[in-house]
Amino acid sequence: MRNIYKEMYKDNKILHLIKSKRVEIMSNIVDSIKLENKNVLDIGCYDGAFLSLIKHRNNNFYGIEASDYGVKECIKKRINIKQIFFDDKTKIPFEDNFFDLIIAGEIIEHIYDTDFFLDEILRLLKPNAMLIISTPNIASLGRRLLLMLGISPIIELSLNKNTGSGHIRYFTFATLKDLLEKHFLKVLVKKSDVVNLSRDGKFKISFLAKIIPSFGQSIIYLCQKQEA
Repeated sequence: MRNIYKEMYKDNKILHLIKSKRVEIMSNIVDSIKLENKNVLDIGCYDGAFLSLIKHRNNNFYGIEASDYGVKECIKKRINIKQIFFDDKTKIPFEDNFFDLIIAGEIIEHIYDTDFFLDEILRLLKPNAMLIISTPNIASLGRRLLLMLGISPIIELSLNKNTGSGHIRYFTFATLKDLLEKHFLKVLVKKSDVVNLSRDGKFKISFLAKIIPSFGQSIIYLCQKQEA
């Protein structure tokens, strides 16, 4: 698995993702919080592009990333970066109650031990601090329609570095919410990005995802740490 991520994220080939509707929604949520002089961590920050989108620049930006390319780019952007591969047993190398906001965009679907992952996030967050988390929605309208037609709903069957992106967990809005609340993370905001109606992703509808988020391609939650 470690080598797959090293090969998969070794250059700027996923740069187009920063222009996605999901990233736009997540960055707008960050900006709406209006953090001032706070500590912000992006887990799986890649090249630091998401942190660079945050409008309030007087905060302290931190990242963790597995790829050599991403780490080098973060250093250029003066992001306080730590290179680790999350192996479900090693603690994230920051002190307890340090962060005011943690961002975990499209990460939890790559994690075997999701309980350990969320416990680590809870440990790092200050009391009442925030988490923004996103992951693909296995129950999106597009996937439901494909299943009705007997077509595979675009899920990975192996971790092959040529065809897969390392997804090993799949969530609906309800199952992710239940998992977050189990770890004392209260969902405050529920959003999605687009409703994808074609297998190639070219036919997308944004307004429908806004009206009925459970039909959307992505699950996006803003959460707040609660007392255990």
